[in-house]
Amino acid sequence: NGFYYHTIKELNTIIAMNEDPEQNQLPNVAAFCTSNANQIAAAKTLRAYYMMSISDILGAVPYTEAWKGDEDVWQPKYDSQEDIYKMMDAELCEAYNLFDEKAPLNSTYEILYKGDIAKWKKFNATLRMMMAIKMAEVDPANGKARFAKAFADGGMTDVKDSFCYTMDTKQGADYSLYHQGTYYNTPVLRWGPNAVIVEMLKEYNDPRMFEYFTLDGYVGKVEGDPKDVKSYKGVYYGLESNAAVDEAKKGACSIADKYMIQESTYGVITTARCLLVEAEAAKLGWISASAEDLYYKGIKASFDFEGAEGYDEYIASDKVKFNGTLEQIVTQRYLAGFMTDGIEAWSDWRRYNIPTLPIMEGQAIEGITVYPYRMEYYNDDYNYNGEQVKKAVDTYLGGKDSRWSRVWWDVKDNI
Repeated sequence: NGFYYHTIKELNTIIAMNEDPEQNQLPNVAAFCTSNANQIAAAKTLRAYYMMSISDILGAVPYTEAWKGDEDVWQPKYDSQEDIYKMMDAELCEAYNLFDEKAPLNSTYEILYKGDIAKWKKFNATLRMMMAIKMAEVDPANGKARFAKAFADGGMTDVKDSFCYTMDTKQGADYSLYHQGTYYNTPVLRWGPNAVIVEMLKEYNDPRMFEYFTLDGYVGKVEGDPKDVKSYKGVYYGLESNAAVDEAKKGACSIADKYMIQESTYGVITTARCLLVEAEAAKLGWISASAEDLYYKGIKASFDFEGAEGYDEYIASDKVKFNGTLEQIVTQRYLAGFMTDGIEAWSDWRRYNIPTLPIMEGQAIEGITVYPYRMEYYNDDYNYNGEQVKKAVDTYLGGKDSRWSRVWWDVKDNI
């Protein structure tokens, strides 16, 4: 709800002020950028990112009738995810055409790309490709057309194009892992990684292990060679009892210190993901490009982003050497996506069941047989907009607001 109450509402205000001739030359507006068009384009691009993510989590959500309390619209309808994707693609295309690289945003205030409009354009095109690729099973014709246009406009290519957020000592710091440690009066609060990714990195002898994790372990220093993947151990989610969890913690590694410093940087959407999404599109025949070339470029971008060594040896291994399958491309997206790319990794799992997520004893006791495909609507939706929620559930979710119902593009039963 915070994204509706604050984040997107504020983006809407930025757009409205820059479109209003009576406000768009006010000092507080002009100080951000001499180009009203660039402010509008950046705000619309960021709004589309939030709406894509929210819709990928829930499915149908309010959009066309949202934020209209001043028009006395208090129970907005829920737009289908198909319509949201269509609207976001159109708005992103409009925003892309508005961008003017000759008028950078004020880097004092624009903390994401430091005002660099060329990078904002690449982020914009990348978002369109990420939405389009998820349409491969449900609407491939429109997915292909939208992807081809975005690819032609040009997505992220350089590691520095990645859309990142750096925590600071002011706004946003409360949500950092560093803050969690200080909140619990712990100088460095250790976080244990899920065993699924740790074991897969072992399987691939993947040197990104050493950038993701540390042997300054979850519950104390772990014995072993920090440059040997076999020294690392994670904790499976869903164990049967607290005693089983405590036992699993013994010898478990921890998330690397770089994620827990006060000014840690997180890759919200990375160049590695963009290139590996393009590799999938090339494999599908949606674009005229080499899937193999994009696959290797994507892995290299991940290694460079993480500061990992050993790329040449890694891609020469039998497991990593390109074999032309979509499964291999999606697997590398997963391995590149630790602490980056957020909801996109979950979307990949829903589409491909990669990685395979085991059901542990504790989950089985609760009757869980598979991980969730979506999240349920929030209580406030039911309390303040119950009639529209019911319509959305009946229309788009087969009458059941369940974590095991599927969003619009999730139609291929890989589970």
